[in-house]
Amino acid sequence: MDNLVCAEPSTMPVCYDFLETQEVQYVRDFNKVGGRADIVALTIGKDAAIGKPLNDTERRFYETAAQNLPRPLHEFIPQYRGVVFIHDGKIRRTDKEGVQKEKRKDACYLVLEDITFKFSRPSILDLKMGTRQYSDTMSSDKIARKKQRTLDTTSHTMGLRLAAVKSYNSNENSGFFQLHKLEGRALDQGGIYDAFRKYFTDGLNSQYQVIRQFLSKIRTLIELTQKVHLRLYCCSLLLVYESDSSLPAKTDIRIIDFAEFQKEGEDGKTYNEPDAGFLLGLRTLAGILENMLEKRPHTNSINAG
Repeated sequence: MDNLVCAEPSTMPVCYDFLETQEVQYVRDFNKVGGRADIVALTIGKDAAIGKPLNDTERRFYETAAQNLPRPLHEFIPQYRGVVFIHDGKIRRTDKEGVQKEKRKDACYLVLEDITFKFSRPSILDLKMGTRQYSDTMSSDKIARKKQRTLDTTSHTMGLRLAAVKSYNSNENSGFFQLHKLEGRALDQGGIYDAFRKYFTDGLNSQYQVIRQFLSKIRTLIELTQKVHLRLYCCSLLLVYESDSSLPAKTDIRIIDFAEFQKEGEDGKTYNEPDAGFLLGLRTLAGILENMLEKRPHTNSINAG
């Protein structure tokens, strides 16, 4: 890859050192889907990454906690490529001390792989996972709001809620099926199922081969997550599949957004069991996909798989 030097191998996927000035541009609206507006896209030779405004807790997850996760779980977490300082459209790599010395800390970004980059026509679904959407470090007012939001949405009963979706669908006037986070919060269980049905169709055919690929990965993720003694509060699950029918079926699924993860409780004791709320969300998702396959009509569609 142009202008990139690989760091020493580690248990996590390769982390790149940014040693030369690179072009920075704002991420395309499509690929932001449910993301925050201040995420940027980094063009690095022929490679692509995203930059998220630096959060110390999330950086700590990637640089310390993630190293102790089961190795197979690394496939379900975005590659971490370090921290850069962005100013006037230029970036340079910075280390921990450099971040602390920067006068404009909001110009420091975590650099992560762009999951959608390898897809020609990515259909994307973002799920907010778990039954608890706050960490111990939040203010009491914010915790109260988060608790109420959980009770008011499918997070409470299903362990997940729809944060955003944008998928190619010829039945929609825009050519896409889209929902944003406020619409996702308003969905009940039936609405969640309906959103998944629309996500997994191009307007003509349901993508059963894609559903089976996702279900296999979710079952693996459930098995691996049961071995993780962390609290994945406020994390999301990002699902992406290839909507270009001329290309082979391809899927990707990643856990993202670790700004509120915890490895110990308020009493300072580390957890000795997995995050039950996050697991509930994964099992709910597996159940939804299983239900869709069980109700699959008997057709000869080329996309039925």
